[in-house]
Amino acid sequence: MKTIALLVLVGSAVMGAGLLGAADVPAAAAAPRPAAELKDLATVEQFLGLSDAELDQVQQALARIRAMKPEERAALRAEIVKFRQLPEGQRQQLRQGWGWMPREIQDAWREMMQAASPERHTEIQQKLQAMSSDERLAYRRQLAEEYLRKKAGKK
Repeated sequence: MKTIALLVLVGSAVMGAGLLGAADVPAAAAAPRPAAELKDLATVEQFLGLSDAELDQVQQALARIRAMKPEERAALRAEIVKFRQLPEGQRQQLRQGWGWMPREIQDAWREMMQAASPERHTEIQQKLQAMSSDERLAYRRQLAEEYLRKKAGKK
């Protein structure tokens, strides 16, 4: 169904852009495109460059948005506005999944994972993938703090 809608949108954009069936229309008769039509065409162009996996992610995100109540959408908009107002360093931390974790914990996590055996590394990654976002942050912090305590005990 979504594919059909996309094809209709692409088809109308292509015809609207004068790429099909416009051989006999003089150039002077071509009217400027409305802003909404140009925006639709730009959107379609962005989606054409995505892989199937990326398109699936977009489709899943749209399904989650459609399932939201108006209050949930408003709350999400407010969170996005707050996120955009953060300094770039904090936004980067959030993008990386660290929340407001101190740099010391982030560095300890990196050291610990680099020192871990391949088996331990795989075990940790599998546990992380099965957790929610908040659980992942707490688990990462717990492991990093344990690593720091062990490291301090060796000195």
